[in-house]
Amino acid sequence: MMIAPEAYTMRAACKACGSAVGRIETRGAQDCVFCSCGQFQYNAPRVETGRAVRSVMTVHNGVGTKQRARILLRDGNACALCHAKDKPLHAGHMLSVDVGLSMGLTEAELNDDANLAAMCDECNSGVSDTPLPLRVCVAILKASARGLDLLIKKDPLLATDPKKGAAQ
Repeated sequence: MMIAPEAYTMRAACKACGSAVGRIETRGAQDCVFCSCGQFQYNAPRVETGRAVRSVMTVHNGVGTKQRARILLRDGNACALCHAKDKPLHAGHMLSVDVGLSMGLTEAELNDDANLAAMCDECNSGVSDTPLPLRVCVAILKASARGLDLLIKKDPLLATDPKKGAAQ
């Protein structure tokens, strides 16, 4: 049994059929409004549709403990910027969440392992909402790849894809 989508009153009548009744379909992270005739109308902001608004905190909370541990292990349990090993570490964003959200990136893209690096409190708060320069990001990713290769040589079980649980 298929459940019919809930009727949604659109901002303006459809230019194709004149109806003001439509439906919301979520595509990716975007709420899209379609008329009952099937014609796309507009992308609705979450405040209009009632869904939780994405914020810096909701994106930061998307980095779970397993992912954080994976990032810290990949980066050799050292800050990717100052190389400190004796400070508490976080999984910091190389492209800041503020900038990423303003560019329309999804939470999944912002919280991807490739955009995260081990950072101490001082470096993470020092970077704040400023994206790291591209050359720094490339250097971090190269070092991370070298560190991961060394870890895999020591323990082949680390070569499993964390999302699939199977060997790569």
